[in-house]
Amino acid sequence: MKIIKYFSLLVLICLVTTQVSAITPPIENKAIHWENWSETIFDKAKEENKLVILDLEAVWCHWCHVMHEKTYTDSSITKLINSHFIAARVDQDSRPDLSNRYREYGWPATIIFNSRGEELIKRAGYITPDELGIELKNVIENPIPEKPKLNLFNIKYSTEPYLSKELQEKLIEMHKTSFDTNLGGFKSYQKYLDRDTVEYSILCANNDNKEEKEMARKTLNASLMLIDPIWGGVYQYSTMGDWNYPHFEKLSTLQGEYMRIYSQAYTSFNDPKYLQAAKDIYRYIKTFLTSQKGPFYVSQDADLIQGEHSHEYFVLDDASRRKLGIPRIDKHIYSSHNGLIINGLVSLYKATNDEQYLNDAISASKWIIKHRAFRGSISKTIVWIFSNPGSLHDILQAIQWIVINKTWSERGFRHSEMDVAGPYLSDTLYMGQAFLSLYLVTNDRKWLALAEQTLRFINKNFEAPIAGYLTSKPSCETCAARRPDSLVDENIILTRLANNVFKQTQNDYYHSIAKHGMRFLATEEIATQTITEPGILLADIELKI
Repeated sequence: MKIIKYFSLLVLICLVTTQVSAITPPIENKAIHWENWSETIFDKAKEENKLVILDLEAVWCHWCHVMHEKTYTDSSITKLINSHFIAARVDQDSRPDLSNRYREYGWPATIIFNSRGEELIKRAGYITPDELGIELKNVIENPIPEKPKLNLFNIKYSTEPYLSKELQEKLIEMHKTSFDTNLGGFKSYQKYLDRDTVEYSILCANNDNKEEKEMARKTLNASLMLIDPIWGGVYQYSTMGDWNYPHFEKLSTLQGEYMRIYSQAYTSFNDPKYLQAAKDIYRYIKTFLTSQKGPFYVSQDADLIQGEHSHEYFVLDDASRRKLGIPRIDKHIYSSHNGLIINGLVSLYKATNDEQYLNDAISASKWIIKHRAFRGSISKTIVWIFSNPGSLHDILQAIQWIVINKTWSERGFRHSEMDVAGPYLSDTLYMGQAFLSLYLVTNDRKWLALAEQTLRFINKNFEAPIAGYLTSKPSCETCAARRPDSLVDENIILTRLANNVFKQTQNDYYHSIAKHGMRFLATEEIATQTITEPGILLADIELKI
């Protein structure tokens, strides 16, 4: 089609000044019509007698980029999807409810639903055009849901908030047999530092367990291979069953947790290379993931050019890298990600007494409180203040701080600036964990008050009826996420947080939260569903003290 002559000059000027290539409007069946994930896509699927396909991606993920460029641009795939599906694409970091539900399938994760929101198939990782074509044709011809692996809603939960001796012994055995005695880490294709596994081993090593000390140190030493020697920061994991093939994306969640674990390891083992590892991670966070206002960004891409492997780039020195450019940084600011980094910074401060780490943690915390907190109820706050009053001085101090900081008896946090769903457990949970850590190193009771407020918000909004806590509020009435899951790792962190706040306050309300979480974790089908989950052992040990 010719461009109307009256606009030709204007179009030419725009092309030159903006340096943006003009894109011809897509021809029928030549491009997938991606829509936002919402309730309306299922209404549309019913109206048009179609299925729904969800491409759940990570913006930092190499194979997500490849699938964009190779699979979803293939003409046979675009024709099938546009003819038979309503297609939605979501950045998993932006939607913790979807990310948590499908994390074992990604990234990318490909999920196909019928118009009633029932999951038909779930597939993990990169899918070639030929492979996806077969999947699409099969589900079009036979749209019958696959059998779920484990239905948490039909489990008989533990009636006791502690591990039985038999289950404790089983978890310890799983922990030991999953360990790679030659290379450290798990006996798995992917190599990474599992936070709960190493933390449990460090705890045992501190109690003179030589076997666990060797396990911890072997993994800690091997995991140093995942730290970028030029910029610092930790890569996500290594493949091929050893530590020499890293995937180069850097996630803020991992930076925070590795910084915390290496700081703890230095405190326990007094090995300077562990302290250096924590400092190298901090150096990367400070250089690449810290906003000018104090909080932290989400991630840095694995690829300099999306879809192209960047091994040759990451072996370069700093100047050579910068000459070519810097991989994309996701500059969203999420509460959960900040909570994990703040917690890591506090651990590094404890290991060094260097005020810069504490100052950074406090600065980020204040920003999140100001920009991500839900507003609370003044009347509930008054009741809360006088429910456990202490001295008159304590009451007046609490009221003054609450008024100045505009915080109330229940304090929850949004994920981002404007959430389309939620609230999500992880945002309030990880900030609560950060607040408790700040209290323990500063002895400033405002941080303890904030930790208490997060637990009250969590108990009100995420409590499951029988045991444990749900990962989010229902996100829609139709889709599968209308029934949020309870996740083991979130319930581990929550149980430990609530129990530690109970120890600081002696308020049985928080102890009851810890026990409710532990009844979920002490259920055998849940505790043994992965290759190992020593975080449950940690929660059980702390609850019994």
